[in-house]
Amino acid sequence: MTSYDAIADLYDEDMGASAPPGDVEFYLAQARGARGPLLELGCGTGRITLPLAAAGCDSIGADRSLPMLRVLRRKSPEQRAVCMDMRAPALRGPFARIFCPYSAFTYLVEEADQDRLLRWVASSLAPDGRFVLDVFVPDPRVHSLPDSHVFLDYRRRRADGTFLERAKTIRKDLGNRINTIERRYTIRGAEGAVLREIVTRDVIRFYPPAALAEIIDASGLRVLEMRGGFAGEPLTDSARVAVLVCERR
Repeated sequence: MTSYDAIADLYDEDMGASAPPGDVEFYLAQARGARGPLLELGCGTGRITLPLAAAGCDSIGADRSLPMLRVLRRKSPEQRAVCMDMRAPALRGPFARIFCPYSAFTYLVEEADQDRLLRWVASSLAPDGRFVLDVFVPDPRVHSLPDSHVFLDYRRRRADGTFLERAKTIRKDLGNRINTIERRYTIRGAEGAVLREIVTRDVIRFYPPAALAEIIDASGLRVLEMRGGFAGEPLTDSARVAVLVCERR
């Protein structure tokens, strides 16, 4: 069971509502003019896949969480989506675009899994295809805090009048660039009583953008451009997201 299995019914009002502004529009722009099918890796509940389909793209979503895919299919029963782990990609191309949004690539902790996926992407892209991904850029201020520090992410009122709260701790292995993130979700009634709690744990590997570009360039792909945001911002030391557009060698 993955952490996303446990929060599938909360995802849209949790991480979906916390996504960086402009990413859906960016991926829609990247899809424009593509001749052939588009694949989104880590599609979840369809936050990007469904707008691509609504724009007329031949979009396919892939995710390893069946509960997340069930939510997607409740939204759009006709949407093509497959259960697939990025660590063992099994679809056959060619694809005009392969997208890996919202830092999904950081969940590939092992170098062998990163290399396997990137080489599969290189072999699955159409000759003029593009591989587009974004990853969060580590914040030195966060990494300077003790592992016991509790981040209070948000408190949101839900449609039924209850409240969803999320807090987390981050255990950091800076030498290996690995974060272990424990998130605690609490649903409270209007009067504050705890109605439900969920605790999840994820392990991710974070990247300085230059290091990620080196990994990609060694895999049969070429980085065409790196940005510091979804509106074309330059990639500076203060950027908190890196956006990369790649092609086959």
